[in-house]
Amino acid sequence: MEFFQDTGSRLLLLFITTPLWLPVMKALWEEVNWMLRDEGGVFGQIPTERERRTILKPLPKSEDPLVEEPIQSPFDRAPSGPQFKVPGEASEENEPRGFARSGKVKQPTRFR
Repeated sequence: MEFFQDTGSRLLLLFITTPLWLPVMKALWEEVNWMLRDEGGVFGQIPTERERRTILKPLPKSEDPLVEEPIQSPFDRAPSGPQFKVPGEASEENEPRGFARSGKVKQPTRFR
């Protein structure tokens, strides 16, 4: 594969695939810093004993980022568009349409 022999093509491939690997590397960096927090992190200074006790103190109950949400059907979801009437709820829906209404003209409220 002659394409990867050139340094420019390697850098181009690295640049194009950045949206794939950058979030993973960021998450790994945060995890390593979190694991080494009592030692000052990766590049931090070693904390004193007093600072270490406050760092290792149990954290307050924070919200778990991995929350299971049930899959909702279209009927369970909150409507985001215009609200339509369900047929049979309003009295106007029970009226006959067209010529049977003795001259009344009803404008259509939605496409059918």
